[in-house]
Amino acid sequence: MTAAKKTAAKKPAAPADEVVVENEVPDADAELGAAEAEAKGDEVTVEHNGKVYVLPSPLDYPVDVVFAENDFEAVRIVLGEAQWQEYRKSKPTIRDFQEFNTKINEASGN
Repeated sequence: MTAAKKTAAKKPAAPADEVVVENEVPDADAELGAAEAEAKGDEVTVEHNGKVYVLPSPLDYPVDVVFAENDFEAVRIVLGEAQWQEYRKSKPTIRDFQEFNTKINEASGN
């Protein structure tokens, strides 16, 4: 009597027209810097379109950010009204906002 051989189910190949996105490698230095700033309570700076924005340490964000209903509201709360209005003066696009939001999240360790 021969033993039955188990075979793993093969993963179906992606269709030729489907784009497969690989996960990006995290930036360890950025994550370490954000974690250190958070631990120390240091402010975080974000440069975007030639301007520098100063953010509180993530643990010092206003608690209202937890209740934000969307990314726009969250960024506005984190920036504070003066910096938010300064950002709005640049007449940003949705694409620009997405880039800015990504920079804020990376600088904050999110």
